[in-house]
Amino acid sequence: MVKSDLITKLSTMNIPRDSYSIDEISNESLCLIYENMIWKIFYSERGQRTEEHYYSNENDACQAFLQRLTHILGV
Repeated sequence: MVKSDLITKLSTMNIPRDSYSIDEISNESLCLIYENMIWKIFYSERGQRTEEHYYSNENDACQAFLQRLTHILGV
């Protein structure tokens, strides 16, 4: 899975757009960014990154992001 597939999947699942952020850091949301050649997933809260996880490839990061987001939202 690549980011464009992930974005489409989140849209078809009607996941609230304010619960996540892709390619940028947004407060009070789960974020997926590519930084320093590493894929990173973390929850951004008041400017702090919590529960940050690192991935070497886009597919693993997108799959983990989807799993984590649906778990958080109980979907």
